[in-house]
Amino acid sequence: MDDQPSPDENSIAGLFSRLIDDAERFVRAEIRLYRAQLFDRIGDAKAAILLGVTAFLLAQSAFIALFVGLVLILARAIGPAWAIVIVIGSGLAIAAVLVKIAIDKIRKVTAIKDHAE
Repeated sequence: MDDQPSPDENSIAGLFSRLIDDAERFVRAEIRLYRAQLFDRIGDAKAAILLGVTAFLLAQSAFIALFVGLVLILARAIGPAWAIVIVIGSGLAIAAVLVKIAIDKIRKVTAIKDHAE
């Protein structure tokens, strides 16, 4: 029935040794917790990315169908060759404008701002 720690355990060296052991266990537990949270978030992110890629592919298919439809409609009026040229040219022009807007936004977000105070 010796509930009292031995004199060696109550010494400064013994207390520091216990403190180091407790701190190590605490850090390892925190690392396990953060690791579990990270893997949980990665699982959620994978599902979100998969849904986003699926939506992108469906939207891309819809645009292809739209362009084919435009070519078929214009082919009756101006001929198939000119219809293809107009639809491709219009699609590339819209893509160029969107790329320009995207580049401008990326430059704005990544610009280094000087704070002259």
